[in-house]
Amino acid sequence: IARTIGQHLGCKIYIVGGYVRDKILKLKSVDLDFVVEGNGLAVAESLHKKFGGKLTVYRKFLTASLKLKSGFVIDIATTRTEKYPKPASMPVVQPAKLEEDLHRRDFTINTLAVSLITYHLPLTNIIDISGGLDDLKNKLIRVLHKKSFTDDPTRILRAIRYAIRFNFKIEENTEKWMNAAIKKNLLSLVSTPRIRDEFIKVLAE
Repeated sequence: IARTIGQHLGCKIYIVGGYVRDKILKLKSVDLDFVVEGNGLAVAESLHKKFGGKLTVYRKFLTASLKLKSGFVIDIATTRTEKYPKPASMPVVQPAKLEEDLHRRDFTINTLAVSLITYHLPLTNIIDISGGLDDLKNKLIRVLHKKSFTDDPTRILRAIRYAIRFNFKIEENTEKWMNAAIKKNLLSLVSTPRIRDEFIKVLAE
């Protein structure tokens, strides 16, 4: 259905992130992430009309989240770049191509994408711009660049959560940059609701 919607709207839709990662690891996913080269919010509205549920739109960030009656969540985002005016600030986003969108993500294992046009199980034609497949194979949590924890210090908590969930090791440089961010107390710059949400996710594990 999403493939048909994308063709109707002239968009390229990709499955990205956790769903792809979990399928490779043979784990169950409780949500689905779409990124859209084109109008992601239009895709979200079309999915809402088709499936119902509750649609929450974040126009400033070009994203939307559709929670179905079953509890399953579909997150939809326009492919975009992010710029952080200062450490731990909310990003300023601009529409971009898929590869630029993948480069802005938190960890290599969350950058994997599959086009809906070629999607079928088992997964083939996986788009991997950062070595995420190798890091899954080698059981490593790796950020994409050394400013990652400065841009978003909540990634410190996320790195720990993923390492525990998957029994992965935090890659050497990633651990060094994470410890540097901790020493600078960058998490203190993050808003209380964002910290709370990350701790709720940790407890939910």
